[in-house]
Amino acid sequence: MMTACGQSGSTSTTAAAAAADEGETNETEGAAEAEAVLETRIVKDSDGKEVTIPYQVTKVAPTIGAFAQVTEMLSPGKIAAASTAQISDYFKEIFGDYKETNPNDYDSGSVEDLIAAGVQVAYGPASAYSEEQIEQMEQAGIIYVNISQVSDSAEMMESYRLIGSILGQEEVKRAEEFCDYWQASIDDCQSRTRDLSDEERVKVLRLSVNGGAYSTVNRTDIFTSILSEAGGINVAADYNPAGSGDRPAGGRNSGLSIDAEQILAWDPDVIITLNQQGMDEILADPALAQVKAVKEGRVYNTPQGIYLWGVRSGENAMMTPWLGTILYPELFEDVDMEQVVIDFFKEWYHTDIDEAAAQEILEGK
Repeated sequence: MMTACGQSGSTSTTAAAAAADEGETNETEGAAEAEAVLETRIVKDSDGKEVTIPYQVTKVAPTIGAFAQVTEMLSPGKIAAASTAQISDYFKEIFGDYKETNPNDYDSGSVEDLIAAGVQVAYGPASAYSEEQIEQMEQAGIIYVNISQVSDSAEMMESYRLIGSILGQEEVKRAEEFCDYWQASIDDCQSRTRDLSDEERVKVLRLSVNGGAYSTVNRTDIFTSILSEAGGINVAADYNPAGSGDRPAGGRNSGLSIDAEQILAWDPDVIITLNQQGMDEILADPALAQVKAVKEGRVYNTPQGIYLWGVRSGENAMMTPWLGTILYPELFEDVDMEQVVIDFFKEWYHTDIDEAAAQEILEGK
């Protein structure tokens, strides 16, 4: 009986050990499977297409300057290549890590540079690369995510959320926090101007100058969205000159040629231009001397920080209240734009700037 009991106990111990070994093996296999699953994850691009990207993304290539700014704002230290022509010295000064992560100034427009930089994911508007370049990138194991939502503030916020999802979980949260900040700014501006009648709303023209020739933007450009949120009206919203009619309906018609006669016909209350040189040329042009905005000295240069405001920049969160102070100073008299800029740089760039630096940004210098 003792022997039988001993044998029985020995058999049970062996079975238990075998079961334990099997459990350990299953656990190991399960961990390996989980690890394999975590090697990749899926994001959806602007068209809703599912794109598989590495689970850990540490080297990226935004294809436009505005997306480089947002990338640094959400997750410093990951840009391995960028649109170098749009990366200013001020960008490099504020985001010191950029010079470390892209010391060779690799350009995101070059597939060779992307490969040399070890880029995992590149992202930006669909027009950034040709089909041949996309194929070269795929062969090199570089993922491209199409981010083409750039027509208005709401689309830009979705683009920032998408960039956050590419960069990682913490970046998703920060992107959402930034979008909340931007939306709060829009809501505040709209609450201040909602009671204005159509007659009271300021009529605005965005006017660019290049080689003495003028151009503007219509409702398909993000400027119209931002201006509307500030309570203004783009006099060129429906402008569609000859030669641009073959563009797809709803397309982004940016840089539409315009002459002095049309500007005089619109007679805008305010003109917003893109740089100091353009502002000087507008004010000096005798053909525009009778335009209301010129006569009353209401021609303004667009602010510029890390990136130009009023285009596709995250700093557009400040463009809306800035326009409010320009268009309706009595409704925005409590808004201190210098402080807005100082607070923005501290919160989103983790950088302290003084009032003089903030003023230079507001003057577009």
